[in-house]
Amino acid sequence: MKKRNLFKALTSLALCIVLLAGCSGGANNGDAAGQETGAASQGASDTAPAVDTDTAGNIVKGGDLVAPAGKSLMVLPVDKVADEPVRIAAIAMNTNPFDLSVYQGIEYAQKILVDRNIQVDFVSIKEHNITEYERTIRNCMAAGYDAITCNGFGEQLVPLIAEAAEEGIPFFIFNNPAGDENASMGFWGQSGFDGGNSLGELAVELTGGEGKYAIITGSFNVSGHEDRRKGFRSVADANAGMELIGEYENNDLYEKAYEITTNLLTANPDLACIYITAGGPFGAAKAIEDAGMSGKVVVVCHDWMDETIPYVRSGTISGCLDQDPFNQGYAPIVAAYNYLVGDVTPEKLNMIEGQIATPDNVSELIPE
Repeated sequence: MKKRNLFKALTSLALCIVLLAGCSGGANNGDAAGQETGAASQGASDTAPAVDTDTAGNIVKGGDLVAPAGKSLMVLPVDKVADEPVRIAAIAMNTNPFDLSVYQGIEYAQKILVDRNIQVDFVSIKEHNITEYERTIRNCMAAGYDAITCNGFGEQLVPLIAEAAEEGIPFFIFNNPAGDENASMGFWGQSGFDGGNSLGELAVELTGGEGKYAIITGSFNVSGHEDRRKGFRSVADANAGMELIGEYENNDLYEKAYEITTNLLTANPDLACIYITAGGPFGAAKAIEDAGMSGKVVVVCHDWMDETIPYVRSGTISGCLDQDPFNQGYAPIVAAYNYLVGDVTPEKLNMIEGQIATPDNVSELIPE
């Protein structure tokens, strides 16, 4: 098994105890993030492996695992038990339904790896903020984790990922790539530019390439959100008849998307299109419904969430692109285990294509 270097292995027990208070699944007790984690745990309680283990010495083989209903497994664990306890930190956001879908993948990985002598700790990030990411990552590095999985955030994390690699802590990133070049072992996610480009093509088709449009993005500081925004604009701005009236941040929050959309519709009753790059698209859809504008404004967005798909079925949302959040949570953790215990090096880029659900095909793609 690959292990960290001697310096980090000798981190003092007192420091670990202090840092672990803010760097484990138990750190969420009593706050909103902890309540959401509990809800996710309850919702994923039926995702236990299909094959039981008879004794502590047995493991559920990777080929015998059954994915939760409607899910697939991008990576299967190697059939080997770690000869020493292995600890993996899974750092992720925990503020909206998409995050909870990622957490379901994390929780499933926790369940299937426990009989392999692996401990996976979920570590919550409250907002897309580079200071928050860096602080949490450094805490987990100091706390002695053998590997870290994390939203790649952006190229701002490149130096820290390189520092972790130098200290023998492999990084496995998902959702947002940490720049074009980084020292992580692999990335699991979707091309943000291609995704935004595809939704831009749909928006141009549905609007006829004419009218005002606006963009609501999670954060201008998150690389994946920026890639999507640029991909959408690469199509929209190529049509002289489409006029950009503004780009706004909502920090992936439903309430903020609702507020922004309400203000946009008030100031621009002739608005033709809204593109939401990240979290909270159902907030924008609800604002359009409340304004009596369903079907009059083209809305395109990402992620097949329980909160979003009903708006696709009703026609309020014109197109919604999936990016498989379950595997974004699950696959990097299992890849980390395979690397640490089985000496299996993953592919550097593990891309998720996804499909666009529209009012015309949603019943076929996502049966009720």
